[in-house]
Amino acid sequence: MRACFLITAALATVMASPARAASPQDYAWQWPIQTEGEGAAHVLELDAEVLQYVTRGDLRDLAVFNADGEPVPFAPWPPKARDEEELDAIPWLRVPLPAPGQPESLALRLERDADGTLRGLDLRTTDDTPPPEERHDLLLDRGEDPPAISVLHVELAEAAQLPVNLRVRISASDDLADWQRIGSGLPLVALDDNGLRIERLQLAFDATQARYLRLAIEGNGNWPMLAALKGERRVDAGDGRPWLQIELAGTQAGAEAGVYDFTTPGPIAVERVDLTLADANSVAAAQIGARNPGEDWWRPVANFAAFRLGNGKDEVRHIAPRIDPRREREWRLTTQPALSKAPKLVLGYRPERFVLLAQGPSPYTLAAGSVRAEREDYPVKAALEAASAPPVPATLGMRTEAGGEQALAPKRGEDWQRWLLWAVLAVGAALVLAVSLKVLRHPKAD
Repeated sequence: MRACFLITAALATVMASPARAASPQDYAWQWPIQTEGEGAAHVLELDAEVLQYVTRGDLRDLAVFNADGEPVPFAPWPPKARDEEELDAIPWLRVPLPAPGQPESLALRLERDADGTLRGLDLRTTDDTPPPEERHDLLLDRGEDPPAISVLHVELAEAAQLPVNLRVRISASDDLADWQRIGSGLPLVALDDNGLRIERLQLAFDATQARYLRLAIEGNGNWPMLAALKGERRVDAGDGRPWLQIELAGTQAGAEAGVYDFTTPGPIAVERVDLTLADANSVAAAQIGARNPGEDWWRPVANFAAFRLGNGKDEVRHIAPRIDPRREREWRLTTQPALSKAPKLVLGYRPERFVLLAQGPSPYTLAAGSVRAEREDYPVKAALEAASAPPVPATLGMRTEAGGEQALAPKRGEDWQRWLLWAVLAVGAALVLAVSLKVLRHPKAD
């Protein structure tokens, strides 16, 4: 009983010992925060220049201290929702073109439904000679008060004949009389290279709210059989953070050809991924995976055909795939057929938005990079919702060293409580084992 009492008392002493409050010296680096005005809250946007000094994937080794060295409430301020892209099908009609040699004097007759949507049209020359059916433009009717679009997705019919290698010109109008060119030389490509499907079936142009769009083929060629035309409508969630990019150079992954590894400078929330191939006229099936340091397997991120076809202004590239946001630090690219030169991995992200509450004397300091300190959970969101004024933007000054390398090294002499706790537990286990052996050797009589 006496031994058990001593163990319990030691454990209580260890658990009751107050934890030392964190200070800027518990972090490797620090930045002065430059604020404007006397706002109760300030918002910071942190990009890769800062995140490269963060060691934790959850960004918990980011903290803010006031002039007295005391931590102040500081927490992420994520957007309420993500921007989305929705596709709306757009009906189209064929606009026949005159054959070479036919007169340019044309007569156009339009047919509309009761709601005003184009239902049909007829185009003839003055001598009533019908134009050839294989030569035509596409006329798209988006209806009244259409939303702004800047991308048109083209879906080929299953019976469409390959290859498709066209250049498209797009014009916009509200009255079918006055037209404004909003895009030219836009590639429309669908090829089959030894079983590898190469496609670029998106037409990007200047944003427009015009009701009518006219798509014309530049140069030679005819339209393939189409299944659908869809306009990409962007649903803005109000996230005003800018899009940023980092370009990573790859290294050969072992002896396997065509496999390259990349490492991000920090736990960045990547939302877009792309490849820049080293050589023109290159094509390969690309598989991209990601993982955190120390993990054994790669999480699949994207699988697409990467290509660069043509040269100069006529070069055509693949469309970058869309991915879910992720923070992994290590990335791997596998190509088939194997690329002999490592491409560039281009990652798109938006800066991290954090909010700090003005508590204590200024100036404030941002600290980052620690294996021993961890930011507390502060109810910053509730405080912002209760406040009447929005946070005031703040910026960072020049980075300086705080705790340096010591903040990135495991604690040894300072962490005496943990070692004492383990020692007490070891002694307690030994005593329990000794008592059990004694009882087993000398059992009491019934």
